[in-house]
Amino acid sequence: MWKLRGYLGPYRRQAILGACFKFIEVICELMLPSLMAIIVDQGVKQRDSRFVWHYGLLMMAIAVLGFGSASVCQYFAARSAQGFGTDLRRDLFKKISGLSYQQQDQFGTATLTTRLTNDVNQLQVWTAMMIRQVSRAPFMILGSLLMAFILDWRLALVLLVATPVLGGVVYWLTTRMSPLYRRYQHQLDQLSAVVKENLSGVRVIRAFTKMKMEAHKFHQANDEITTTGLRIGRLSALYNPLTGLVVNLMIVVILWFSGARVNGGTLAQGTVLALINYVNMILAAILMLSNLVILMTKAMASGERVNEILAMAASEDATTTEQIDLATETATTIALDQVQFYFPDSQGQRGAAILQTLSFALNQGETIGIIGGTGAGKSTLLNLLPRFYRPTSGKISLFGQDAQTIPLRQLRGLFALVPQETMLFTGTIRSNLQWGAPQATDTQLWQALTTAQAAEFVRTLPAGLDAPVERGGRNFSGGQKQRLTIARALVKQAPFLLLDDATSALDYLTEANFLRDLRQQNWQKNTLLVTQRIGTVAHCDRVLVLRNGQLVGFDTHAALLATNQFYQELVASQLDQDKVGDQHARL
Repeated sequence: MWKLRGYLGPYRRQAILGACFKFIEVICELMLPSLMAIIVDQGVKQRDSRFVWHYGLLMMAIAVLGFGSASVCQYFAARSAQGFGTDLRRDLFKKISGLSYQQQDQFGTATLTTRLTNDVNQLQVWTAMMIRQVSRAPFMILGSLLMAFILDWRLALVLLVATPVLGGVVYWLTTRMSPLYRRYQHQLDQLSAVVKENLSGVRVIRAFTKMKMEAHKFHQANDEITTTGLRIGRLSALYNPLTGLVVNLMIVVILWFSGARVNGGTLAQGTVLALINYVNMILAAILMLSNLVILMTKAMASGERVNEILAMAASEDATTTEQIDLATETATTIALDQVQFYFPDSQGQRGAAILQTLSFALNQGETIGIIGGTGAGKSTLLNLLPRFYRPTSGKISLFGQDAQTIPLRQLRGLFALVPQETMLFTGTIRSNLQWGAPQATDTQLWQALTTAQAAEFVRTLPAGLDAPVERGGRNFSGGQKQRLTIARALVKQAPFLLLDDATSALDYLTEANFLRDLRQQNWQKNTLLVTQRIGTVAHCDRVLVLRNGQLVGFDTHAALLATNQFYQELVASQLDQDKVGDQHARL
């Protein structure tokens, strides 16, 4: 948490002023019991109403001053804490956005969301409480002891002895609660992950009637966090009785030793009342310190989790505008040489192989179909090209240039991607289509929509291109979302078009029309198309066949159909072999 202190730097002035005004408030509070003692001993005892009114108004003025100082402190504390939280949340969001796919996979969406929201909020609360209360509690304890010694040093010794006892009780409780709060934070992460998984997969859960199983998982995670919360609650419940016992014993001892002296006339009654008030002030300050320790424990756990993200070295800087010269008209556009890729396991070590020793080259203007069984590594191959993941070994070249040496921003500009999971963003159709080309004209947008076979249904919308898109595109069907996602990629007109099973929600006729219109675009040069449909890859210039991460075939559809046994099995699993050529001809 100490490493995050730099975020409080711009608000140092407000933090210092807040602490100063809090100190003024404490002084005002400490003066009130002593003034009350004077009123009791000199005003009430002598029946001097004028004296009582005079000092009563003085106490009121001091109380108003203390209230004003507390309000100013609250203002500066809020400004500091909100500024700290805003800056930290902004940098954390920027850092998360810049993490590679592989780095994001190490944490998971649920924990990243929790760290960005709940953990930053814990740090923000701690910052505010630190300014408001860290300066108050020690001042209050020391000030109460000092004022007690000024009033009567003998009775003040009772406070001096009992205060460490009270602090010891609070320390004993706090040290047992702190680990529970850390465990609570971790269990909250796990519960968030379970909830996110259930909400995102609710249709699948219902389709397979797994509601009871998922409910059991939720209840298990919920019960764990409930158990920890109850343990925290039981320990918290001990605060008041234990601290109340110590304080009441202090008051009894003070009354015991002061009774005879009051009767003997050597000790004023107002002094005893003032000392009891200072006892209560010390109790409140110590309880406040215990709460601060608990908040600090939460903040330390949250600070470690936030700093773990901030300290992670970004794989690359995607904001640099640096570019290198690329010979984009070379005969070979993409070349892979002995490329391997392994996903890391939960310990960060090399896990199972996803792609093994891939070597092939793509020629200028080719449309390449990529096909294979489930888990063959088709999507992973596409993700390696724009460097969403780095290959474990081997070399990827683009236009003869090692892809690792191309600045990330320039590299990503070479690709337009349609991912497996369609994602539209809140806004309008126009704002979604212009993601890759902010300056695209309406003519270009309609051209992309026409190629993607989406223009017809967009024209039926009352607002056309300005039709609203709700979160995730939930106001469109699966096929409509997929066509809009394809159109968004086409608007960019990038040298490479990556279609990752991008036509799975389209019927065969719509898919065929899209692929036909795509070939007719004068900017269209290189397309890599991942699909499970033999009828889709049949029209491609060449077909790349993957099996368990290995390249088992790379040739034309006709050549593979004649010589490649695995490809023949794929064809046979979908179509009668003697119908494939007819379908190819029609396409």
